[in-house]
Parts: sequence; C-alpha cells; structure tokens
Amino acid sequence: MAALWAMAPVAQAQVGPPPPSPQQLDGIQSLFRIGVTLGVGGGVSITDSYGLDIANDGQDFMNPQRLRERYGARYNDLLPVSGLIDFRGLPIYGYYDVNSSVFRISIPALDVAGEVYQNRFNGTSRQASYDLFDSYLNDIDNAEAERLVRLLLKSLARYSPVDPLAGNPGSVQSGLIRSSLDLTSGDSAIEQDAASGGTNTAGDPWIMGANYSGGSSNGGRYDFMRIDGRVARSFRLTEGGRALLKFDLPVSYSEVNGARAATAQFGVGVEFPVIARRWSLEPRVGYGITASDQLGSVGNMLSTTIASRYVFDGLGRGRLVIGNMVGYTTTLSTGITGYNVNPGLKNWAFRNGIAYDLPLKFRGLGRNTSARVSYAMTNYAGDKLYYNTFHEVTLSLGLRGREESARNTRDLVRFNMNLIKAGSYTSWSAGLGFRF
Repeated sequence: MAALWAMAPVAQAQVGPPPPSPQQLDGIQSLFRIGVTLGVGGGVSITDSYGLDIANDGQDFMNPQRLRERYGARYNDLLPVSGLIDFRGLPIYGYYDVNSSVFRISIPALDVAGEVYQNRFNGTSRQASYDLFDSYLNDIDNAEAERLVRLLLKSLARYSPVDPLAGNPGSVQSGLIRSSLDLTSGDSAIEQDAASGGTNTAGDPWIMGANYSGGSSNGGRYDFMRIDGRVARSFRLTEGGRALLKFDLPVSYSEVNGARAATAQFGVGVEFPVIARRWSLEPRVGYGITASDQLGSVGNMLSTTIASRYVFDGLGRGRLVIGNMVGYTTTLSTGITGYNVNPGLKNWAFRNGIAYDLPLKFRGLGRNTSARVSYAMTNYAGDKLYYNTFHEVTLSLGLRGREESARNTRDLVRFNMNLIKAGSYTSWSAGLGFRF
C-alpha cells in the first residue's frame, strides 16, 4: 500500500492560485483524475487536467520532474503551483507556494472538529521536498502515518463507488453479506427437505460456479469487468439428521478502468431446521481479503450473521421462500503486512428477500427443468458508506435429473442472469453453476 500518506493538522495559508475543483474534472472518465494550476507570473495562471488509471502513477502528480516534462518552460521552482488528484472519488490537494520549496498536502475530507489534515515536506529544493514526501509514502513505519492511512482507507469506503474493501455491491463487505443469505440457487437444506417431502438425501455434493460481469456494468463514471467463482460443500452433522455444516469459498478478479484487484472469501455456517420442511436458521462466520496496488487498496474483514429461511408450498406448482438476515462486519488488523492499516470500519447489515422456485413442464436435453426468480435488498447501518442500500434480482433456469424422484429435486446445472443496482452502480452478470 505505497500510494497513501499521513499528515498532522497544521494551519497554513495558501500563497498562489487555487487548484481546480473536483467539479472541473467531471469530464474526465479515468479512475484517478488530476488537475494542476500553474502561476506563470503577473497574476496570470493556467489550468491543466488529465486522467490516470493506475494508483502508483497518481502519486507523482506534483513531482517537479513530471511538472517540467509536462509543462516545459511554463514551470519553474519559483512560481506557485497547486494540484488536485481525485483519488477514486476522494479529493487530495498538493501545493508549492510562490518562492517556496516546501511541498504541502491537504485532505479536507478527513476533517476532524473543523481542522483539515495537512503535512509539510521541507527540503533544500522542491525536488528534495517532493523526494521526502515520496520516501514517506513508501516507508509507512510510524504511528502518525499508520493512523492517517487508516483514515484514508475508511474515507474511500465512503467516497469511492468502486472500493474493493467496502461501501459498494462489488466489495468484500457486500460479498460476505450476499453469501450469508443467497436466495438465487435453492441450495438451502430447508428448501431441499421441503422439495423431497422430508426424504433425507444425505451425501450433499460439491457445488461449483462462475459468473461474469461486464458490458454496461459500471459504478458511476467507472466501468468494470468482474469474474466471480465459487466452490461450496455441505455435510450432514449427524447420520439421518437434517442440520447441515456448510463451507463456502468465493473468489473474484476484477478490473476497474483497467486497474486490477483480487478478493477471496471463506465462510462456514450451520443450517438447522426449526420447523421441519418449513423454517430454518443459519448462523455463519465469514472472512474476506482484498489487495490491489493499482487501485491503492488493501484490507481484510470478518462477518458474523444469522439467516432465516421460511418455505411456503402450494403456491401454484412452485414454492415461495422468504429470507431474512442480520449481520455485523468489521475490518481486521493488517499487521501481517508489516504495519497495521486497519480502517476500523464497523457496520450492521440487514438483508431481506424472496424467491419463487417453479418446476417446469418441458424437458431440456432429456432432463426435467426448473425456473427460479429472486429479489433481495441489503441495507447497512454504522460507519458511512458510499452505498448504504443495494438491490439484487436474479433469474435462473436449471436442469434436473432424468426422472421424478426425491433425489432429482436439485438442479445439476443452472444458468443464471443477475442484476445488482445501487444508485449509479449497475452490475449485469451471467453465469453457470454445477453440482456433482
């Protein structure tokens, strides 16, 4: 995590032209948007703006060497310069005042009691001052730096619609919550018991699946591509019993404007019936981790949840499932990286939804078929997030066994289409799941 830095609150008057505002950069679609204002003497200034899609390139937006390369004779070390980098939605400002070699950084979004967090780097020249700043970024080894990095990561969950850790439907946080109450597939023990008329089909198989999101998927101005994979397995806790011990391993790879990120999760839960073939409860613990140097993000998170599923039979030829879940997510220490940049995000999560599962009358590839439609809404409370609510709709078609029997009530192959919507965030995906 080399592209973040730390500051202490310092009062400092600005000497020179102001930097561009975030609104002046709205026409740039890049992941990291940069604006620079150069004082050229006589009270005259010029403004330039451009975009980048890699975090580590963005930290050089006020490097004197880059300023000389980009602006030539219009820049020198005596004239004032001010700049802004929109870091995935979080504004960060840099300054060189007139006739000064001091480099200043300011992040107003981290205001505490009205004080703006700032830091000063004072070298013998502007290049020396910037080099001090650059070294500081790459050597986070003190309490002040760690504290400000934690605040920055926490702010990104609030100000960025595509943060890999939290605050949006594609984050680790939302992945943990979605996995805790998944109404899209009908894999729950209570549904299968209801479908089989109470026949215990022990020896639950492996489940594997993958989804692809792309095309018109976006988080505001950010376009993304995402590949999700999942491996799951469940076991009867006792011979002849109905409680299931469930293991789940979702993984994902994503690109936001070309910047890559990877996440992995692990979940374990126990689903046990409260009312036979009608109602079950599932307490669950999940862990997720993400890292992306290109997006400037790293972190890991723990979730604890309890989900309820209730099945209504006799609604036409199908079954209606009502799901409810309450959970809690918290970020964890990253001390394994050599420094702790835990942002301290803590949120309650509430997920509620319905699903309707319908055996179809026609056969496909010589097998029985089924259709399923589901809707779920997720809400967060606690620390501020970019999206506190998102909606999910899934339509899927399944192939079942060749004959009608209790063991053939589960889909062996399922094709699904999914839409997730949260404000300006839209994700379309399609995927396949297999059971064997």
